[in-house]
Amino acid sequence: MKKDQQQIYGFHPVMEALLSGKTLDKLFIINTENNPQTIDMISLARKMQVSVIKVPKEKLNKLCRANHQGVVAYTSPIDFGDIEMIIQSVFEQGEVPFFIMLDKVNDVRNFGSISRTALSAGCHAIIIPYKGAAAINEDAIKTSAGALHHLPVCKVMSMGDAIKLMSASGITTIACHEKTETSIHKVDLCRPVNLLFGNEGNGIDPHLLRMASESALIPMYGEVSSLNVSVAAGICLFEVSRQRNP
Repeated sequence: MKKDQQQIYGFHPVMEALLSGKTLDKLFIINTENNPQTIDMISLARKMQVSVIKVPKEKLNKLCRANHQGVVAYTSPIDFGDIEMIIQSVFEQGEVPFFIMLDKVNDVRNFGSISRTALSAGCHAIIIPYKGAAAINEDAIKTSAGALHHLPVCKVMSMGDAIKLMSASGITTIACHEKTETSIHKVDLCRPVNLLFGNEGNGIDPHLLRMASESALIPMYGEVSSLNVSVAAGICLFEVSRQRNP
C-alpha cells in the first residue's frame, strides 16, 4: 500500500466509505455471487465508478492480514472528475475543448508521465476506464510531478459512451495509432478534440477504434516502427498546443 492511499477492510467499513461518498480507487472482493450483501456492494461501487476486482481469498490475505471479511478497498489520493460537467465548464469559459483518452494504459509511470505532459500542453482532462487502467497511487503522483493534483481525471464506466458524449458535444475523437496513413501534423487540432491512445501491449480496442471519427499517426523515419505510449502521447499533445498557439 502506498502512503497516499488508505486501506479499508471489512464489509461494514467499506460499505460506509461508499455510502459516505469517500473517493475509492479500487475494491478487491471475494467472488461470492450468491451473497446479496456482496451484490449490493459491487453494484454501489460500480455506480460510483470504483474499479471492482474479484479475487480469491488468498489474494485478499496477502493484501490484508486482518479480518477483512472478504473485502478490501483503497482510497484514491485524488478526487475524480465528472466528464459531462467538465465539457460544459470548458464551453462556458469560452475555451476549445481538449481531452485525452487512455484505453487501459496500465503502467503507472506511463500514466503519470502522460498526465504531466497533458497538463503542460493545456489539456482539460484525462479520461480512463474504471477497470483496467493504471492505479492512481504515490508512483503515479510522483511521476506526474504533482500534475494529477491539478488535471482532472475522469473514470468512466464505458469508454464508448464517453466517445458518444464527446461526439454529441461537438468534440472529435482522434485515434492515435500507427495503422493509418494520416499524419498527426496534417490533422486540424484547433477544433474541439479528444485524442485516444491504446494499451501498451494491445493498442486501442477495435470497438473504440471504429467509434473514433478519425485516425492519425506520428511519422516515423527510423527502423523502429512504434513509440512508447507516453512518448507518443507527448508528441501528439504538443502538436495540439503548437497548432493552437503558433
